Amino acid sequence: MSSSLATRPRPARVSPAVFAAAGYFLPRLLFLHTRWAPQVHFGDIAWALDGFPEDDLDLGSARFWAEWRRRWVSRGEHHLAVATGSTTVAGQARAHRAAAACFHWAEFMDFDDAAAKAALRRRVRDAFERSLECGDLDITQREVAAGGPGSAVVRYWLLRPPAAASTPGPLPCVVVCNGLDSVTEVEPLSLAEAFLERGIAAVLFEGPGQGLQVGQTPLPADPERVVARLVTELHGEPGVDAGRLAFLGVSFGGHIALRVAQRLGGAFRCVVNLSGGPRMAPYAGLPRRLKDDFSFVLSGGRTDLSPAAVQELFDRLEVDGRDPATTDVLSVHGALDDIFPLVDLQRLHAAWGDRAQLLVHEREAHVCLNQLDSCLLTAADWVSQRLAPPTSAPSTGRIS
Repeated sequence: MSSSLATRPRPARVSPAVFAAAGYFLPRLLFLHTRWAPQVHFGDIAWALDGFPEDDLDLGSARFWAEWRRRWVSRGEHHLAVATGSTTVAGQARAHRAAAACFHWAEFMDFDDAAAKAALRRRVRDAFERSLECGDLDITQREVAAGGPGSAVVRYWLLRPPAAASTPGPLPCVVVCNGLDSVTEVEPLSLAEAFLERGIAAVLFEGPGQGLQVGQTPLPADPERVVARLVTELHGEPGVDAGRLAFLGVSFGGHIALRVAQRLGGAFRCVVNLSGGPRMAPYAGLPRRLKDDFSFVLSGGRTDLSPAAVQELFDRLEVDGRDPATTDVLSVHGALDDIFPLVDLQRLHAAWGDRAQLLVHEREAHVCLNQLDSCLLTAADWVSQRLAPPTSAPSTGRIS
């Protein structure tokens, strides 16, 4: 071998040991093919994980996630430098989307420093907002008090499809709900794109314990109360047909979707639950990082709650199957889900009868990540059918 070949740098790569340790997260990092939402590509993964230390690949350790965070932040800053050097608005927008995604993947499973997590989520928001300077996404940010005057402020975004300007009248709308460790600009927006493509407006919202509020405020025991406030707001939104609303939640957002189906079903034509369930698996048996995730979000930033205290929070959130669903429900679930056990969801659907439909993927785990694109296509088509213009005027389902 010539000396020049011997000294040539090799391309970035993920070593077999690191790939084996982090492989579970790869479908999550790549999530969905998107048009507007921040997104990384496999090259970002390779650069972020190239040379990752192999002496501590314990996904439950703070040391692993500190190194993971450092590397993804570095990759995000690389994309910010690319944006600065770009001579076109389009190039700047694309690079800012990539930076936003990298900053999210830096923090998504890191629960050891609430302030650092909040700062990174702020960088996600800033980079994403810069990416909107070039594009045809019609997005309006609004705020509403979570429980009336004087209560916490809930931010939400109304997204209208590009063709909305030429569409007469108000549009049907789907409200999309975060999971525990998702960030509004990435996973929920990715899911919302399937509805925007079908001419359906979308609302993304951040209640207590979600989005920029994760680790800052506790997620409430009645998260559907925030949804009720949103519905009231949407009845005053001239661009939205409040008689044609749907609700979709992913992961813990899917659990919230089931609560919405029971308590607010009259406000929604239909509800989609992607991998949520009526109850979480027992806290004591969860992997350490998932324990930290639940504790951090439900308590507003603490990871030192006793197992009994977190289990009490779990028990308080459990959906009682004796209360019927008051709208059509579609649940999509992986048979191997170890966070929301399938058997509990099957019992709930059996109790809810013909109004509830359950689609199970036998070889999928939580969120059916290897089948997510086709799952979302099925769900979006199902919602589109139920939000079609009515043959006669439906009741408004207004919530007072």
